[in-house]
Amino acid sequence: MPRKHGLWSLVLGAVVLMSMALVACGPSGGSPGGNSGGQAVKGGSMIDGLFEEPDTLLPFLTNETYSVMVDQALWAPLWYGDPQGALHAGIATDVPSVQNQGISADAKTYTIHLKPNLKWSDGSPLTADDLAFSLNLYANPDFANTFGFPLTTDPDGVASVNKVDSTTVSIAFKQPRVTINALLADGASSIIPQKVFGSMKPADVAKSTENFKPTVDSGPFMVKDRVQGSNITLVRNPNYYQDGRPYLDQVTFQIIPDQSTILTALQSGQIDSSWFLDVNKLTSYRGIQGYTTYVDPHPAGFENIVFNLTNPILADHNVRQALTESFKVDDLITQVWHGAAVKTCDDHGGTPFHEQNVTCYNYDPTDAGKLLDASGWTMGSDQLRHKGGKTLELRYSTTAGKAYREQTEVLAQAAWKKIGVKIDIVNYPANQYFAAGQKGILSSGNFDIGEFANTLGYDPDDHTTFQSDQTPDKGGSNYAHYSNPTVDQAEHDQVSNPDVNARKADFQKIHAEVLKDLPNMYYYTAANISVYNNKLHNYQPSPLGPSETWNIWDWWLTGGKSTH
Repeated sequence: MPRKHGLWSLVLGAVVLMSMALVACGPSGGSPGGNSGGQAVKGGSMIDGLFEEPDTLLPFLTNETYSVMVDQALWAPLWYGDPQGALHAGIATDVPSVQNQGISADAKTYTIHLKPNLKWSDGSPLTADDLAFSLNLYANPDFANTFGFPLTTDPDGVASVNKVDSTTVSIAFKQPRVTINALLADGASSIIPQKVFGSMKPADVAKSTENFKPTVDSGPFMVKDRVQGSNITLVRNPNYYQDGRPYLDQVTFQIIPDQSTILTALQSGQIDSSWFLDVNKLTSYRGIQGYTTYVDPHPAGFENIVFNLTNPILADHNVRQALTESFKVDDLITQVWHGAAVKTCDDHGGTPFHEQNVTCYNYDPTDAGKLLDASGWTMGSDQLRHKGGKTLELRYSTTAGKAYREQTEVLAQAAWKKIGVKIDIVNYPANQYFAAGQKGILSSGNFDIGEFANTLGYDPDDHTTFQSDQTPDKGGSNYAHYSNPTVDQAEHDQVSNPDVNARKADFQKIHAEVLKDLPNMYYYTAANISVYNNKLHNYQPSPLGPSETWNIWDWWLTGGKSTH
């Protein structure tokens, strides 16, 4: 995202161009810029409707979308990204680059300078001790990090973290790393207070009650109250580093795990905003008086399913190919998204790294049947396939309550029934589905076919998804447990090479291997939909990073008055 020069600019330049493409157009059916006019005033409180409850409120412990959004309100970022993909200094004095000597010429050493006189929310000093402690913690393999922070045990990981002085820390890597600025952007990748966590074992941090309700933070707001399954109430942090901000006195995140209830809450004025809304209700959203509907003009996220290759059935390539050949993705775009989504064959949609003309998945249910026959799965009188006394039966799981995902499951279930595959739909609350460790559905492997959306963010790096050593038990998000030496080498090369063209060639190699091996199946890229009260200013959801809350410290209300 930032504006950098030298070695780093080769990478970030492409990211900036990529991200600018995402926001080239104004919102659909809403005001451009998210009601950004007028003089900001202080005061007031508002309510934001969250479809899913965050599974943790600590950095580097989650991939769950709504946790990342709330983290942006609680943890001051080292630097943060805007909707154009540019990185801006947060509690760091600047974003490391070769030009400002924050990145060494060989891209192995990063130096981070903190602003002076920073404070935690309790008024205690926030210093390089906290930064060094946090980075060492995130690099510790015993810490349950799910963001792919380079571990000390990784041959390409962290070599050392050293405090230089009271405001400066250097990180040395064993190999060049060109993705660190993007990795450390935003609140969900920020630092935590050593005074609170320093006495804990790394493995115990994820089990701490601080995950549910942090007692000391650094962001624009701090937790006043939290009721499980109901709400998270935040109030202004008096020791926040940005003078004069935040403008709001209070923000309440109301947990509403039902899209119809969210619509009713918006229509009745019970909540002021909500994001990641149901495309089937778009017309209703646009009809709400006193509210504006915003639709990402160029989405960056993609929807896909992953196949759990630890299941012997799905370890068979013929079975995976049969599933992809018998499910017509066009039906999702026309019947579920009503044309508001676009097919994709890779995870780089909307970016210069996307391969638009690559052939995806052939729709050929006849060939799918032949593939299953070849693997010994014979059709029985019950119109299901059997082999060795077992039925070809698989669980399809995703987050509960999402109408378009439930519609997708029904379409997939019907399509795969036609080729003799029985699909059991078993969905879970998002905080359980995305939780780390054995508590999580994806991370524990307690699924056969798992559907979710993902966004790569400010850098095209996807090594945590496809590299064989990035399975959940090792801190990555390779939920499929996919292993391919060619992909491993290409991923290793792309995270260490600052040349954009070289990285693009690596990604093309990865795309080709993934499409051949089918550890997952891409569905589409689709726009995010949000609705907000016209009294709320500077509400400008981003297709990247923390999405809805990327600039929550700048939100303000007309007249500085509460809406409730």
